[in-house]
Amino acid sequence: MGRFQTVLAVRERRKSHRYDVLVNASIAVDSAAMPQRCVIHDISQTGALIEIDTDEAPENFTLTFTRECRIVRRNVRGKKIGVEFLLPWSVSSEGND
Repeated sequence: MGRFQTVLAVRERRKSHRYDVLVNASIAVDSAAMPQRCVIHDISQTGALIEIDTDEAPENFTLTFTRECRIVRRNVRGKKIGVEFLLPWSVSSEGND
């Protein structure tokens, strides 16, 4: 089995489909701690692959990222809205390798 097929076989056993992305984000242990920058490489409903700048990461943390959006549809009552991300899922050129 080739490397590509092996990777696909491993991904097929996951609980949720993963989407390849490159998104700047941050992790924080609590509101008093300074957030640590990271990059999300892939994401699903159940998890994500992130890259951090240090060898040490807390066991539990909050992962946050911000996306600018615009409304593309509303339900009749207007309480449920569909949004579109204004920028594609990519890392800005801030020196992330």
